[in-house]
Amino acid sequence: MTDVRPAAAATTPPHAPTRHSGRALGPVLLVIAAALVLNSALGPLGADVLAYPLPDSLLNQLLGLELVTLALVVPTLVTAAVLALHDRPGAAVLALGPTGYTAYMFVQYVVGPERLAYSPTVVLHLAIATLAGVAGVWCWCRAVAAPGRRISDRTRHARVAWLVLLVTFVVARYLPVLAGSVTASPIPAEYAEAPAFYWSIVLLDLGVVVPLAVAAAVAVGRDRPAAEAAWFAVVSWFALVPPSVAAMAAVMVIRDDPHASVTTLVITTAASLACAVPALRAGRSVLRRAMAAS
Repeated sequence: MTDVRPAAAATTPPHAPTRHSGRALGPVLLVIAAALVLNSALGPLGADVLAYPLPDSLLNQLLGLELVTLALVVPTLVTAAVLALHDRPGAAVLALGPTGYTAYMFVQYVVGPERLAYSPTVVLHLAIATLAGVAGVWCWCRAVAAPGRRISDRTRHARVAWLVLLVTFVVARYLPVLAGSVTASPIPAEYAEAPAFYWSIVLLDLGVVVPLAVAAAVAVGRDRPAAEAAWFAVVSWFALVPPSVAAMAAVMVIRDDPHASVTTLVITTAASLACAVPALRAGRSVLRRAMAAS
């Protein structure tokens, strides 16, 4: 019997992302970007009407983080949103870093401050964290469904080495935690009045970031279908978080914070520059393909 089904029905994968869902991602990313701008405008960096029950050192760090959010995260989200609205390839991949960054940071915003009463600030931060998390999963699903580029064995090995180096860098930062667990040493002094903030960072870094980076290294090393998306997700996230830590250290130094450290500023600035290189290369490749599809 002759098959009379339309050609599209016979050739379109059942789970392939649709044009409609690609465009729908754009408004979601714009909402996240607008929410980040609103949060910064209402927070310590702006009108200072949001309640942050935090010690001065953490408030100084918050200022640095918000500066990076406005300077790097929001523009990247807007760029990805524009690509999505114009149905260009790469929108979901480009949004992996900023959505992951936003979810990571706003979990800390919700859990970190020592609040003993309900607050509208928590509702705002919870909404941002949730929306960023959902958008991140959405972007991941679309990114892994898109065909990835073939890379040489040399490039693949270099990527694995870089991912392993990133994992080593994060774990090395927490060696005092492992040593302190044996000697019962106190946590860093700037977190003494808000220990939940410190432990939320420890949990996210060692319990989420490190395992996902290891999984990305395995995916890249074994040339899995998700390798390209996993690589970009990790390097783009690391292109945003180290600069935020460097900005925190810079604000603390500028404001003569008692816990300021020039050494920390130098190390985190160097790490930021190093992490920017692979992210910029990957981002340039994504944008080049997006423009070529116009």
